Amino acid sequence: MALGNANTSAQSRGKNKPVVVKRRKEVVTAKNYTRVAASTRQRSSACALDTRRECIEFYYHNGSAALPQVGDKVYFAKRASDKHVLEDGHYKTTNLVLFQSFEISRGTVTAVTVCKS
Repeated sequence: MALGNANTSAQSRGKNKPVVVKRRKEVVTAKNYTRVAASTRQRSSACALDTRRECIEFYYHNGSAALPQVGDKVYFAKRASDKHVLEDGHYKTTNLVLFQSFEISRGTVTAVTVCKS
């Protein structure tokens, strides 16, 4: 019987518990996030993109509206974590009635432009 084996394995099992709890909180917090189809990141307003061909990515936002609004945080995964926020840039999205381009800065929508189509 080697000394320290019981403690060593007990310590290693408990190391990941804070990480698991943190991930669980991220998932639970994001439970009511709204999923939207949008384009990939663009350098400037994304209104010119073809909605049917370009809005193929799915993102999640924490706002109450169907589409992201100014002040909403937008994530590329359904997790409430700063490491899952969208990169800075412009994205086009639609709810099949309204088309808009939204600008992201540090994961937060800073501007919304209504597109003609």
